[in-house]
Amino acid sequence: MIAPFSAQRLAYDTLVHRQETTLDLIRHGKKDKDGYWIPGPLWWAWFCTETFDPHYLDKGLKSPHRTFPRLPYLPWLFAKLLTEPIVFFPKSREMLLSWCAVAYAVWHCEIFPGTQVLIQSQKLDKASELVKGKEPPGYGLTLYNRQDPWLKARFPLAIRQEDLPANNIVWKNGSEMQALGQGADQIRLYHPTIVIWDEMAFIEEASASFGAATPVAKQLICISSAGPGFFGDTCSEE
Repeated sequence: MIAPFSAQRLAYDTLVHRQETTLDLIRHGKKDKDGYWIPGPLWWAWFCTETFDPHYLDKGLKSPHRTFPRLPYLPWLFAKLLTEPIVFFPKSREMLLSWCAVAYAVWHCEIFPGTQVLIQSQKLDKASELVKGKEPPGYGLTLYNRQDPWLKARFPLAIRQEDLPANNIVWKNGSEMQALGQGADQIRLYHPTIVIWDEMAFIEEASASFGAATPVAKQLICISSAGPGFFGDTCSEE
């Protein structure tokens, strides 16, 4: 039986079409008006969520929540994240590389069920700030919460946010993000999909952690400002 036409039915069909189109853009990306490709996770970061700026009052802003900036290197960076199994990103301050890596991780957890992302930093508290965190919420939780409500409903968390520890986010689809302190033994406890090292040049046992993750992880993402050791030597060799 064909459902009768109504304004409510038209509004519903339009809403469903808009949501499915948005999901397709999040999954696959699109070309911008100049013909350059915007990868799916970057499209999601630009149009579907927001970051958190703790210095918003000093900058004269009304809200701490800000959209991802339209920096010219972001399409290249996200394309590398999508296509390279091992990436080393040297950075300077204010490049938003940590935000980009976490945005890519959240996107991957939502789009690909069963994803496990490990984020390792010098200290567990620092790594936790990139996942759920405490107050203000961590990068991962902020990006999740600043999505449109229908996206949060499409990719629900496994348990209530207030019941999650600061170092962990778990989705109903079986994906999770886990923060770790430094040390190769921390990595050996898991069989992750993606491992992200933040400020890798300053992590003790960085080389051993990298070695422990290499046989089991599908992707290794290494980010740091300048510093001696494994990260700096690897970047110099490249």
